Amino acid sequence: MSKEDYRDKIEEHRQSFVEEQTEQQDVSRVSRMNKNGGNNKKPKKTKRKTPLMTILFVIFILIPLSILIYFLKFYEPGETIEEAEKNSTDTIVEIDKSGNKAEVADKNKEDDKANKENEKDKAEKEDKAKDQSKKDAEKLAAEKKAAEDAKKAEEAKKAEEARKAEKAKKAEQARIAQAEAARKAEEAKKAEQARKAEEARKAEQEKQTAKASTHTVKANDNLYRIALNHYGDGSEATLAKIRAANGMSSNDVMVGQVIKLP
Repeated sequence: MSKEDYRDKIEEHRQSFVEEQTEQQDVSRVSRMNKNGGNNKKPKKTKRKTPLMTILFVIFILIPLSILIYFLKFYEPGETIEEAEKNSTDTIVEIDKSGNKAEVADKNKEDDKANKENEKDKAEKEDKAKDQSKKDAEKLAAEKKAAEDAKKAEEAKKAEEARKAEKAKKAEQARIAQAEAARKAEEAKKAEQARKAEEARKAEQEKQTAKASTHTVKANDNLYRIALNHYGDGSEATLAKIRAANGMSSNDVMVGQVIKLP
C-alpha cells in the first residue's frame, strides 16, 4: 500500500475516535437532562457553544494520545524517522485488516519472497542478456573467422590452380621438346639410314662396276667374243685396248683366265 492509503487509514481512526467522544458527550448531556427533570422539561436555552472545545480536545488530548500510542507500540530506537514511519504504517494497516500478527508476518514473508523472486528474475534477465551478448559476440567472431578461412581457402585454391597450370605448361613444353627431340632423332636416324643405304648402293655399284670391268674366260670364249659382249664392238682397236690392259701379245686366251676390260 502507498503512503496516501496509510494516511487515509489513520484519518479514519481519528474520525472514529472523535465520533466516539462526541457520542459520549451526547450521552452525558442526555443523562444530565434526565437528572434535572426528565424529558418533559424543556431544556434551558443556552448560548450556542463555539467549536473551541473540539479544538482544545484535539490539541491537548487527541494529538498527545496519538503520539503516546506511536511511541509505545511502533517506535523502535535506532531506526530513522522514515523507516519507523514506514514500519508503523505497514503494521497499522495490517492490524486494521486482520488484527493478526501472524498474518502480518506471513504478508511480510510473502513480500520478501516476491522481492527476492523479482530480484532473481532481474538477475536471470541480466544473465540472459549477458549470455545473449556473449553468444552474439561469439557468433560474430565465428562468422569473421569463417570469412577469413573462406578467403584463405579461395586464395590457396587459386594458388594451387596456378601451380597446376604452371606445371601443366612446363609438362607441355617438356612434351613438345621431347617430341622435337624425337623428331630430330628420327630424322637423324633416317638420314643415317639413307647415308648407309647410299654407301651400300655405291659399294654395290662399285662392286658391280668392278665385277663388270673383269671377265673370266669360259670354254669356247675368245677375245673377239668378249669384246663384242662387253663393248658391242669387235674391231681391232677394241681388241688392242683389251690386250694392252692385260699385257697380252696375242688374242689367245685360256679357260679360267681373268681379263680386265678397260
